[in-house]
Amino acid sequence: MNARPLFLLLLVGVVGLCSADAGGVDGLVLIGELNCVACHAATENQAAWMSPKLAPRLEDVGTRVGPEWLQRHLASPQGTMSGSTMPDVLHGMPDVERALASEALTHHLLSLAPGKFRRVLPDRAAVARGENLYHRVGCVACHAPQNRSPSGMISSPLPSMVEKWSFEGLRLFLQDPLATRPSGRMPGMNLTDIEAADIAHYLLRETRVPATLEVAQYRGRIRSLEDLDSGEVSRTGPATHFTLEAMGRDRGYALRFAGWLQVDRPGEYTFRLSATGASRLSVRREWLVGEDSWERESVDAEGSLQLDPGWHPIVVDYVQRGSKDPALKVEWEGPGVAREVIPAARMRSARDQVGESAAFIVDAAKAARGRALYQELNCATCHESKPPTVPLPSLAALHAENGCLAEKPAANAPDYLLDATQRDALRAALTALKRPDLAAPSARQRVAHTLASLQCTACHVRDGAGGVAPERDAFFTSNGEDLGDEGRLPPRLDGVGDRLRPAWLGNVLATGASVRSYSNTRMPQFGADNIRHLTGLFVALDRREQSLPPAPDAPDVQRAAGRRMIGTDGLSCIACHRFNRQPAQALQIIDLTTATERLNEDWFRRFLLDPARFHPGTRMPSFWPDGVSPLTSLLGGDTDRQHAALWTYLAEGSRAKFPEGLSRQSLELVVGGEAVVYRGKLWEAGFRAVAVGYPGQLNAAFDAEEMRFALLWRGRFLNAGPHWGVQGMGSIRPLGTNVVIFPHGPALAVLQDALTPWPVESSKALGMKFRGYQLDGLKQPVLLYSFHDLGIEDFLSPTHNAGKTGLRRTVKFTGSPPGGLHLRLATGRLMSVGDGSWRLDDSLTLRVRGGADAFVRGESGRGELLVPISSTDKNPRLEVEYVW
Repeated sequence: MNARPLFLLLLVGVVGLCSADAGGVDGLVLIGELNCVACHAATENQAAWMSPKLAPRLEDVGTRVGPEWLQRHLASPQGTMSGSTMPDVLHGMPDVERALASEALTHHLLSLAPGKFRRVLPDRAAVARGENLYHRVGCVACHAPQNRSPSGMISSPLPSMVEKWSFEGLRLFLQDPLATRPSGRMPGMNLTDIEAADIAHYLLRETRVPATLEVAQYRGRIRSLEDLDSGEVSRTGPATHFTLEAMGRDRGYALRFAGWLQVDRPGEYTFRLSATGASRLSVRREWLVGEDSWERESVDAEGSLQLDPGWHPIVVDYVQRGSKDPALKVEWEGPGVAREVIPAARMRSARDQVGESAAFIVDAAKAARGRALYQELNCATCHESKPPTVPLPSLAALHAENGCLAEKPAANAPDYLLDATQRDALRAALTALKRPDLAAPSARQRVAHTLASLQCTACHVRDGAGGVAPERDAFFTSNGEDLGDEGRLPPRLDGVGDRLRPAWLGNVLATGASVRSYSNTRMPQFGADNIRHLTGLFVALDRREQSLPPAPDAPDVQRAAGRRMIGTDGLSCIACHRFNRQPAQALQIIDLTTATERLNEDWFRRFLLDPARFHPGTRMPSFWPDGVSPLTSLLGGDTDRQHAALWTYLAEGSRAKFPEGLSRQSLELVVGGEAVVYRGKLWEAGFRAVAVGYPGQLNAAFDAEEMRFALLWRGRFLNAGPHWGVQGMGSIRPLGTNVVIFPHGPALAVLQDALTPWPVESSKALGMKFRGYQLDGLKQPVLLYSFHDLGIEDFLSPTHNAGKTGLRRTVKFTGSPPGGLHLRLATGRLMSVGDGSWRLDDSLTLRVRGGADAFVRGESGRGELLVPISSTDKNPRLEVEYVW
């Protein structure tokens, strides 16, 4: 099958480009998708009608793409992926020569990659999460559902995922598709690291790699070994033998090992299980040992059974119980087998043999031939956007019946496997583009062309066209209750330039800014360069600015009136709308405090008069039918004055005084233009925590008992509600994401040398004392504490640099530090990234300035980052930057 499925999807519901102007949207979109202007020079007027789709970048293709798949794809792009827009540039060669050419090109491309292609055993728990994400966040707006595919569903094709992709390559691609494919046809979906990994595991769920055993780790409370039969699996992975370190050195083990055991001789085999904890062993689906170990919290027993030669299923469960250090040992003996730990060579994770994939070795001679062929075929013109060494033939000089547009392209022309309909569409577009009186596309035409190229109309309706297709409707869902289609379907684009302020509209297009947290489908990220022009076009086409009557009321009068209307003693807007992140009484619709940031005021007022006019089917009632207010005693019952009052009140944003009747069950501490400080019990920061929410959604928590920074996180701050319930002993945890936990114990200690272990004594026993804090002009606390006679000031402030956010920590010492004093900054997996910086657990970068050179000591994965404090300097100072 040829490229027609992708081509058709691009045209679903698209209208608005007049064929009399430039040949119709179909041919123009196809010219862009095939990137015709990479080989044919367009005039400025012609280029304005096109949106070229750049080819993928290839510098690290070897880490992403399997060598066998790559070679087949180069030999026959449509053969490996139906609907591919990659042309067949080798079609003119005889079969043998074509095979040699694709092999040479493969060796050349893989010689460019810094890493190696690697498949991994799918994590079954991640596969389940990834299936849900794939069918919920918007992937199926363009791609076919993987769990069911209604007949007739037209979708952007996927290749054979297992054959093509490495796990790490796919994960990185899903997280940032634009890094590889900059044209935005595959947009980013605002996936977190974990979400991208989950979807990658799901799409690669059929991957098979050799492994000794598969181990599953369980979450939640386990009350018996039988709970593992139906418990929630948090992750799975390979294990080299029955080892409790298979999933890392986590406390709270709850594991199930499963695999197949090879038996050579028939006879009776005895299995011995030793474990400090609850553990049981099954062979051939029969529990032999340890079923009663839950009550005894340990097991040291054996069981026997008759086995025939062949492969038999074996399962070992383990749940940590009791106070002893976790331990597990599995042995066997039988005919020809002396008692021993079951060797890895006797087990495998799958019943059927899975062979090792042969490592691809680049042949220098073949790579050189491929490099020459890559240049000869002008591959860099598309894949590297490099101008050719010779002038390009003009678009106007193209002959509609020859070259790549011919029914059977010549050997020296790329073959896109176009059908008759596609060739006709291209010829019509080219004919129109060659007209001497060709005008620039109108704003409406440019919008229609962009919406077609980026497939926006697969989700959104504009000018009566586009929208979610019936066969995909079920995949657009809401996480809220009783919100109807308005809560699950992407918003209409009609009048969007009139509704939204340009800054907010640009933010939505460029960064996916959203206030519809109840919609599971996410706004894709197409790349600012590909979509920023839409802001001005939408405004130019839609804006109908209207003057507003002057408001006679003072601002404080307006705010008071607006507050009353929002609350339960007015129109009770908070029954359905969230307010400053606080939950509504019933539905949980858009937060009202974002209104003035997002909307044009004149549109806001028109909407209040007749919501259904702008959102057909909306559940938003008309409180001012025919312009008549129901609150006749408020501001004289004047609708204009009441609307102005609402706007003035909501313009306070996060500073607005809460309306009457707002639920206080969630006492979320919301950070505005100055820091917010919370004192009290906090998860991982102890009973004497000092938590600070900084502007820019950056947060930290200091443990005033141990004198250490305990937590950093981004996003929302804290919900103090539990502090006011259950006698102030409720559990309070960070509300945001990217939470970084720092080690318990004192942050300062005197070490005799670099090998001296970090002390386990309390901070108080080591001579440390907390002395409170002082607030600066932005309410940011300067933490004060001491180490014996040495005074310490510890201060954090937000930083924004090169698009990255973080916190800068300044530590000032007053006095002369004792010899050997060290500051411990972090523990975990630490990797130096140069310039005095370390990457912690692949989540946070720490950069140290001042003091002696910081260093890492300890085992891989559990290192300590220490900074020596100079004893020769009086009043030393150092800075640490924490950047996500």
